[in-house]
Amino acid sequence: MNKIDLLTKIFKELLKEQNLYLNPNSYIDNFNAAIIDILKEYQNDALGEELKLSTFNLPTNIIIGYMGVEGAFAYEAAKKLFGDNKCLPYENFKSVFEAIKNNEITYGILPIENTSTGSINDIYDLIREYQFYIIKDTNLPISQNLLGIKGSKLDDIKTVYSHPQGILQTKDFLEKHNIKGKYFSNTATSAKYISSLNDKTIGSISSKLCAKLYNLDIIAEDINEDKSNTTRFVVISKNLEIDNDANQISIMFNLRHQTGTLYQILKDIKDYNLNMTRIESRPIKNKPFEYYFYVDFLGNINDTNVINALNKIKKDSLNMRILGNYKTIR
Repeated sequence: MNKIDLLTKIFKELLKEQNLYLNPNSYIDNFNAAIIDILKEYQNDALGEELKLSTFNLPTNIIIGYMGVEGAFAYEAAKKLFGDNKCLPYENFKSVFEAIKNNEITYGILPIENTSTGSINDIYDLIREYQFYIIKDTNLPISQNLLGIKGSKLDDIKTVYSHPQGILQTKDFLEKHNIKGKYFSNTATSAKYISSLNDKTIGSISSKLCAKLYNLDIIAEDINEDKSNTTRFVVISKNLEIDNDANQISIMFNLRHQTGTLYQILKDIKDYNLNMTRIESRPIKNKPFEYYFYVDFLGNINDTNVINALNKIKKDSLNMRILGNYKTIR
């Protein structure tokens, strides 16, 4: 027997004692509706309080982790958001998450989306795997440049190393000049690597900062196809931290494998007049054609519409988790 049925049974007994049991249906219907309203109100308040307890307070002596080496675009994003705070490099995305888990660093800063090449799916999967949160994000304009050792020219370069995103973003330039692209773990790491080779035929696609840091020549500037090329970086934390000026909410959920379930979630967002800015799906392991959905929309937890929408989405999904309510830093 569920809780509503149990309360209804008790209420019937009370009606019987008061000689009101002859026609109890209208009373019971009203009673059930009242109980449901109370439960909904409690859920709304509970979710709101849970989020408000996570008010953002910047820790002191923070350490930021990023993938690559000094000069990486993530390094630039870290300096943009955290100034002179200490930054530590890591070999790959997972290493950053492990460092947060083991309290080696306070936050990790990671790329999650690029305007030219789309989402970086590994980050979505790792956020879910580690159950971490997003506490900030920022957009960083990306200028990809062809770098080579001192004295090398464009005609000398036969092969370039870079992160897969760097290769994809400069595909047209590389094809035009018959240059072969080879994947490397990071754009800045590739620049550091070619600086040690002393080979004029090998270049790197990296930032201008890398040319300065690793004593390389800039052979060709801004070679990315999309001149508005921008990467969105997110700051990842073990704890949910919410800035009072937060203006964006990220959630993830999965749904019953039934017709109309995703439509209902989108309708929930629309019904509460919220502006959805992104939706992404990722496959669920060992469940063919079932997905986790990641949704961003504008809002702040102090807005009643936001709390009501979150509770409605939670009700209409199998599992819903708030990934963060944070401020986008321009």
